[in-house]
Amino acid sequence: MGYKHNKEEILEVGYQVIRKNGYHHVGINQILKEAGIPKGSFYNFFESKEDFAKQVIQYYGEGNRSWLKGIFQESIETPINTLKSFYKLLIDYNEEDNFCSGCLINNMGNETGRLYDVLAKETKEQFDQWLDLIADVVRKGQEAGEITDRFSPTEISNYLHSGFYGTFFKMKVERSREDMDTWLAMTFEFINA
Repeated sequence: MGYKHNKEEILEVGYQVIRKNGYHHVGINQILKEAGIPKGSFYNFFESKEDFAKQVIQYYGEGNRSWLKGIFQESIETPINTLKSFYKLLIDYNEEDNFCSGCLINNMGNETGRLYDVLAKETKEQFDQWLDLIADVVRKGQEAGEITDRFSPTEISNYLHSGFYGTFFKMKVERSREDMDTWLAMTFEFINA
């Protein structure tokens, strides 16, 4: 009896490979090799490389959404400090990764956003769902009087997360957390009530 391949294991391999190498620098043969599956098994789960990438984005997005919910629900800090600690944690993770990989959603959006409508739509959907979770924390911070209410929670969450991912460019090029730390300090001064 043959080995039954687990779709989630294949998606995890795809996440790791695409995150480190990019969509255009990964072929199906590399995915097959890394996942240890035959081509026929791949096409039992995925219609094409684009469909595979879309499902990898969904897999990554769902995992991060669950991770974010856990961080925000378990935090004993005030809302503004919860957000600040969250972004500091992301900076620390990227430093531990030697500033190589970054975020799959950010990477895919930059690489494929203008070329593949299906991937652009999925990337935006996942990003927006993360923003909703961040906006909930911003709303609590506004209600507590510690985050400015001059902008909506959605606008502030978009400002926070988009600004953070904007610093990824320099982080990767310079292989340094310096600009990310500057972004962190300035941003939390700007949104303070």
